[in-house]
Amino acid sequence: MQLLDHRLGRVCLFPSDPVVAGTVGQWTLTYTVGSYGIDEGGTIKIARRFASDWERPQFEDPGGPGYTTATTTGEARLALRYDPKAHVRPWMKCLVIDVYDGCLAPGDTVTITLGDRSGGGPGIRAQSFLESAHEIRVLVDPTNACLVRRLPSSPVVPIVAGPPVSLVVITPMEAKVGEPIEVFVKGEDRWGNPTSVPDGVSLEWEGEGAAAWEGTTLRLRAPGSGKVVATWQGARAEGNPTTAYAERPKLRRWWGDLHAQSDATVGTGTEVEYFAFGRDWARLDVMSHQGNDFQMTDEDWRRLNEVVADFHEDGRFVVFPGFEWSANTPAGGDRNVIYLEEGRPIMRSSHWQIPGTPEDERSPAHPADELFRKLRKHVPIENVLVAAHCGGRYADIHRYFDEELGPLVEVVSCWGVFEWLLWDAFEHGYRVGVMCNSDGHKGRPGAEGPGAGQFGIYGGLTCVLAESLTRQAVFTALKQRRCYGTTGPRIDLDVTVDGHPMGSSITAKGSVRVRAAVRGTAPIEALVLHRGREVIHVEQPAAFGELGGSRRVRVSWGGARIRGRGRRAVWDGTVQVEGAVIERAQGFAFDSPADGILEQSEQRLRVRSRTTGDIDGVDLWLDRSGHGAARGRLCFESEVGRVEVDLATLDDRGVLESLGGLDLHVRVQRYPEAPSARTLILDREVEASGGVPLLVKAIQTDGHMAWASPVYVD
Repeated sequence: MQLLDHRLGRVCLFPSDPVVAGTVGQWTLTYTVGSYGIDEGGTIKIARRFASDWERPQFEDPGGPGYTTATTTGEARLALRYDPKAHVRPWMKCLVIDVYDGCLAPGDTVTITLGDRSGGGPGIRAQSFLESAHEIRVLVDPTNACLVRRLPSSPVVPIVAGPPVSLVVITPMEAKVGEPIEVFVKGEDRWGNPTSVPDGVSLEWEGEGAAAWEGTTLRLRAPGSGKVVATWQGARAEGNPTTAYAERPKLRRWWGDLHAQSDATVGTGTEVEYFAFGRDWARLDVMSHQGNDFQMTDEDWRRLNEVVADFHEDGRFVVFPGFEWSANTPAGGDRNVIYLEEGRPIMRSSHWQIPGTPEDERSPAHPADELFRKLRKHVPIENVLVAAHCGGRYADIHRYFDEELGPLVEVVSCWGVFEWLLWDAFEHGYRVGVMCNSDGHKGRPGAEGPGAGQFGIYGGLTCVLAESLTRQAVFTALKQRRCYGTTGPRIDLDVTVDGHPMGSSITAKGSVRVRAAVRGTAPIEALVLHRGREVIHVEQPAAFGELGGSRRVRVSWGGARIRGRGRRAVWDGTVQVEGAVIERAQGFAFDSPADGILEQSEQRLRVRSRTTGDIDGVDLWLDRSGHGAARGRLCFESEVGRVEVDLATLDDRGVLESLGGLDLHVRVQRYPEAPSARTLILDREVEASGGVPLLVKAIQTDGHMAWASPVYVD
């Protein structure tokens, strides 16, 4: 280590204090050249991990955000550039400094100022999420050989949470009358990082039945449903719905995030920090870890299994070992492999980043049908579960699928919403259930937001309907598709077909009765009943029945460009009205604090938006001056397309304009001015036969959704 310091040089950071997540500031790296010097054509790289979302540096505008400079005392010139793929995964994002027109001698210094404020700029925004040991990795190529080495003195600082700006309240979905209910409250900073509970928080029960409080423990004295509300500084934070029963249901509801990553691959934090966050901050009941297989050594796999065993506790916290089989899409695409217990083999798609790890008869397993074959050969089929995932690589279930091994598809992750995976499965007659997870890379499994980086949306959650919180019961429920997924909120969704729970395969003659009920974390917009991909019924609250006089107009947009890695659609643009006045406007379903309404006037909004299969949108309350929203024109214009509507002819059904891509669309519709119903029931007779899947989706007014695993009727 000392020899490397001597030969390559040393670097120091100022200031070296803990960095508050998402703050804007100036940081200076001072690099002293080592005994090798740096030849003309040599390179210095300032590398960050793949998941990091530090603001991208720029080098042209001293008055703009992210302005970055580099100077030297040596007899050479420096050229700066930014390359998001300039080094080996996960240290991919690099500020690259090329040495030219001269060399750097031992003892020369290079001063890199990140967020240089000398020209009037605001500085550079730091990473938006927590990290106990955030490394600013400095790499040097002193020889012009295009081979860099890490400086042992590369600075490491903690990224810490900012002050709380909101509260989060989490309670169990179900409770028994008279038994204690633990109420968990945490603060969150602007970027969704957890903080301790601030002073001055008050709690109350809103709902059916009387409630008794003992500190942060609640007891309900009679059956009924409601929610806990926390009030702080005049603002309300509403918890998820909780229902008290005289006797607990046979199938209970447990919340899980079964897919995210730590710094063993491209995520953030250790495996211990990963599971501790999910258990203690996200209050998950069920977890798994899904590191990219081609990056995990045998030692990584052994260590992960040990950590899983340490954290797992039947009755309190169920943890499964697993890995992400990460082949390119032509070979099958991403699959999540989850084992019932420790001690099973990792069967990689390749050993691409671990060439020193020996290959054997089990690993690699490539393409996907070879994975399926080897899993069947080496693991009892009742002890393994495979789910199709869409990340950087999307799962091609047209070419590769094994329904018995892989009965679940992941409809939501931080990468986007992938409802089309269900349609792919229905097209082939596969019987699949729905899971939603985060695939979070920011060290926040179960509570993963997009921050300011490339992941587009909040991470999803999977709700498992199991008889108990044990490995065997939860695993059996997942294998039997007895689960549903949400875009993140703990929405209470119940669906039965002729009395059978979601995920079932049943036999019936003629019609079946579909019953669904939802208790939302926000007002409900609809329960949508699908027969396969076809929408056959939409149930809505009474407030959505007659909207001709509503002043509220909702403009929403969404979809994705393609199925692959570059799926993100950029919707930056304007909403403009003529012949009416915008009295009030608010955004909904925007995921990042960086997105939303940027400017507003009486006739125009300017918005920043990205979607990856999800939706974003704005609500407009138009003027009361005689005609409200009854006449005039509204135009939405963005990089994706332009849609114009006549408010005089805008009816309850609204206008839906397709813009190509993967369900790229814009919708303009009249909306209830103040919808409030948080419960909704659907009860309908449906003709179904021939293995047809019956699927129920719940939609909230805030844009969040939940999908029940289909019931298949023969």
